[in-house]
Amino acid sequence: MGRPNKLKEALEDIIQYFQGYPLKAFTYKRLQTVIDNVKSSWDIPYNRRAKDIIAFLVKQELFLETRLTQEHSHGFIVYGWRTKDEFTIVSGIKKDAYFMYYSALFLHGLTQQLPKTYYLNSEHYSQQRSGSSQNKLTQEGIDASFSKDQRKSELVYLLESKRIILTNTKNTDRLGVMQNHNDSQLFYYTDLERTLIDCVVRPAYAGGVFEILEAYKLAKGKINTQKLYDYLQKLDYTYPYAQSIGFYLEKAGYPESDLKLFELKSEFQFYLTYNMRNKEYSNRWKLFFPRGF
Repeated sequence: MGRPNKLKEALEDIIQYFQGYPLKAFTYKRLQTVIDNVKSSWDIPYNRRAKDIIAFLVKQELFLETRLTQEHSHGFIVYGWRTKDEFTIVSGIKKDAYFMYYSALFLHGLTQQLPKTYYLNSEHYSQQRSGSSQNKLTQEGIDASFSKDQRKSELVYLLESKRIILTNTKNTDRLGVMQNHNDSQLFYYTDLERTLIDCVVRPAYAGGVFEILEAYKLAKGKINTQKLYDYLQKLDYTYPYAQSIGFYLEKAGYPESDLKLFELKSEFQFYLTYNMRNKEYSNRWKLFFPRGF
């Protein structure tokens, strides 16, 4: 390692720095970059390798190592600052990422199931925040898209027996993203209203339509339906997801005043989920849903 005494002399400064850093989990490359950028302020010589500093901090049990694997890959290590909390560790995989879908349902207490899959999302950072609604929507296009299975991300990691699915959504300026921060945790996830919209948009990432309905029931009394509506307008989707959300609210027993927010005039018939074999139809919401739902 070379001159460990110099590192020991800098230890107090290093601890103070990482205690105040806005991340608790790092890939090796990101941690290397952080250390290389700041080590001179710790009075550590420029030629002292970040690799040696990381090894020293691991030996001091300040950074704890968690190995993640990927199919057909040797895997990699995520370094957690004084933590092995799984949500925090997983969040370190991708810069500016946040938890969505089933992971967010769990964090909001809207499912009784322990998650076996983490859903971590990063956004496209394009100049245009949305714009998907500019695409021309047709009934034929809707029918064709929802006659097939939902498209799923193929970027999957493993944390022991748990899967981590990395998704990539359009730029929303992190609409409705909130922070969870305490001594052992630091990660971001979608708030209640954003989560309930996201699950409707990608039902396969949320345990399916029955799990989503249960989440809407559990959210009753906690959710702000006006905020839910406002978020949906800002997200500016091509597809008429208001029809699906209104249907869930009705099935979950929300008051009529909440339902009317989403009862918009639509020329299109829509689908609650993808690739339904046996369907029923709601005239009020112009919506196909699974038989027996």
